[in-house]
Amino acid sequence: MTRPEPASGFRPDLEGLRALAVLLVLVYHAGLPLPGGFLGVDVFFVLSGFLITGLLVRELGETGTISWPAFLARRARRLLPAANLVLVVTAVVGWFVVPGQRLVELGADVVAASVYLVNWAFARRAVDYLASDSIPSTVQHYWSLAVEEQYYVVWPLLLIVATVVGRPVLPRLFDRGGGPRLPLVLGLLGLLVVPSLAWSIWLTATDPARAYFVSTTRVWELGLGAGLAVWGTHRLERGLQRRSGRALGRSLFRVRRLERGHDGAPAGAGARRGRHLGQRRHPAARGREHA
Repeated sequence: MTRPEPASGFRPDLEGLRALAVLLVLVYHAGLPLPGGFLGVDVFFVLSGFLITGLLVRELGETGTISWPAFLARRARRLLPAANLVLVVTAVVGWFVVPGQRLVELGADVVAASVYLVNWAFARRAVDYLASDSIPSTVQHYWSLAVEEQYYVVWPLLLIVATVVGRPVLPRLFDRGGGPRLPLVLGLLGLLVVPSLAWSIWLTATDPARAYFVSTTRVWELGLGAGLAVWGTHRLERGLQRRSGRALGRSLFRVRRLERGHDGAPAGAGARRGRHLGQRRHPAARGREHA
């Protein structure tokens, strides 16, 4: 998971949320009997939406547009050197130590990770991230980076298109500097967040392994953070103190309750309980999955 650039200065509220997210993930991977490990992943996605949208909205307000190539170049300078170095080392070492068919799969995963589409490859294979008896891909941790990179490509373009198309048609939805006003951005986010949340709830119940990896079930988390960033910017312009970071955490924990099962497990994680129930109901499907 990447650590997006802060919008301005040190934010103790956001740093606290980030620390909590890291702690939840570490607790889960340490095997401690505490729920909520995958909630840390959700927090990271919301923080990414919050911080990146804050930068984009500020640029829109100051210049009336977004330099998409410059934005992607900043992301590339920040992420590509370390990410590509790890992939190259993984591929070289794997060539010597990974046997047979596993080497073919590793090569495909490295290629998919290098173009930030590996989460879709994992979803297609329906990898169960929680299954302790399965062998995870060597680059499985790149799935979340892939989701974020896809967001970095698509979301600025949507804002640019909304600005270019909407400015002459609905001038009242833009401020004097040419930037979009709060209702326009929140309306655009609503068109993305609501279907994504509904899709996430449904797919988690029917295919939790796929639901964990696909980008479409994560859009609502990124959009929630983006909406809070726009709302927070609007509040700041009215002279109020920064409270959007605290609202970020409260909103995430409230909305996430919609996706929890009765045992409190985060649904987006593809909980083992749901998968095992599905196996007992459909033994043929279980056989196909392990084929």
